[in-house]
Amino acid sequence: MDVQATTHGQASASSAKLIQASARETMLKPFPAISWRTILILGLVGLVYTIGLRNIKAEPQELLEGLPNIAAFIVRCFPPKFELTGLETPLGEILYPTVAGSIIQTMFIALIGTSAALLFSIPIGILAARNVSPHPVLYYVTRFFVNSVRAVPELFMALVFVAAVGLGPFAGVLALTCTSLGGLGRIYGDSIESIEPQQVLAVRATGADRLAVFRYAVLPQALPSIASFALLVLEGNIRAATVLGYVGGGGIGFQIQKYFALFQYQNLMGALILVISTVLIIDRASDRIRKKVV
Repeated sequence: MDVQATTHGQASASSAKLIQASARETMLKPFPAISWRTILILGLVGLVYTIGLRNIKAEPQELLEGLPNIAAFIVRCFPPKFELTGLETPLGEILYPTVAGSIIQTMFIALIGTSAALLFSIPIGILAARNVSPHPVLYYVTRFFVNSVRAVPELFMALVFVAAVGLGPFAGVLALTCTSLGGLGRIYGDSIESIEPQQVLAVRATGADRLAVFRYAVLPQALPSIASFALLVLEGNIRAATVLGYVGGGGIGFQIQKYFALFQYQNLMGALILVISTVLIIDRASDRIRKKVV
């Protein structure tokens, strides 16, 4: 017995030393062993990026040669100027930036477009969720619809609606509504699909109908994600609404295009400063709201 115990103890000690030596050797290795599969994947990724860089004709030398032109353009933008408009009041004339009205219009374009998309995307999201969609055919048709709408750029939608309703902010609202509808519908469908099924089964076990199950089991779980994504889409639509003015969608984009076309770069920089300040304020407010909701 003593010999067996001694032998067993020596074996355990030897195994412990081997484990410690192996662990020490592993810790001293800065990187794990690279397999042939990893090398093959890295090679394929490198090949894809090489083909991509050649396809887009990336020329770093041209960028370096163009840096003086970029610097000259930036110099022409300073000092920024703010084109002012007078407003007569009983207290006297009040001066305010001319682009202020266009910035406010841009905010309303983004807000109304996002709100309309949110209203229509909730039922679309329900149909696009596999676990609550009434029929598989409706599920696949809705998924095809939201993916197709998401693939269309805002500028193309704006051109379509400018041709339909004419120049102005209403065309921009319709364009943002359609493009946001696809993104929100897809996100809401994915959010509903990822809910915990236990709560749904518990409510269904009480004898509740489908509407009650959705009201008390599905919606409370998906609502934080819906609100959070809606705020993110609103922030993106504010930036998109700025660009839509270039094609007649109203808002500050038209003023920026005018300054650029007339070579009024200092006024252009003043308008950009106001736009950036407004977007930063909205981003901070949206971040606070998102933290409270989620």
